[in-house]
Amino acid sequence: MENRCMTVKCKVDSCAYWDEGNICGADGIEVDNSLGMNLGDASMEIGRLGEGEQEAHTSDETCCKTYKPKNQ
Repeated sequence: MENRCMTVKCKVDSCAYWDEGNICGADGIEVDNSLGMNLGDASMEIGRLGEGEQEAHTSDETCCKTYKPKNQ
């Protein structure tokens, strides 16, 4: 696979990789869709997390396995 360069938008501001403008600063990301499958609520949009309703504290609380808490 060829190397690709892209901007990744992310609103999980409790992540160490989050940067101004909702930009992910990680060198690479791993995303998983298992969060939505485990909630039992097919109508929930994953994007609602981190919009003031609740903050993520672990990667399991996001679909991003790259997540690392800011304070660690």
